[in-house]
Amino acid sequence: MVEFEDGRKLYLIYDCTVCYAFRPLFETAKAAWDWYVSGKPDIPEPPNASSTELPVIVTTDVHFEGQEHWQYESRASADSMWLTGPRNFEERMDELSRDDGPCDGYYSS
Repeated sequence: MVEFEDGRKLYLIYDCTVCYAFRPLFETAKAAWDWYVSGKPDIPEPPNASSTELPVIVTTDVHFEGQEHWQYESRASADSMWLTGPRNFEERMDELSRDDGPCDGYYSS
């Protein structure tokens, strides 16, 4: 599930075998599951997805909603129904450690 700052929720498939979220978003969890079990028909990235992205929280297992271990920050476009940011926690950490400051983006506490 992805949750936007305004409280709107959209749904995706997070594959625990390969540990990443698929990018298409759906209005309901059932619609996401139906897409997945139908063989994941190819959905091309919408051309305006990045230009309409907003910050979201991805919950990888809704049974543990609200527990930090199962959530990470990303970006998504509700208009395009597409996850535009990191697809898992590791991608999020990689994004945070990129060349954003001193010492090649790595900071000590």
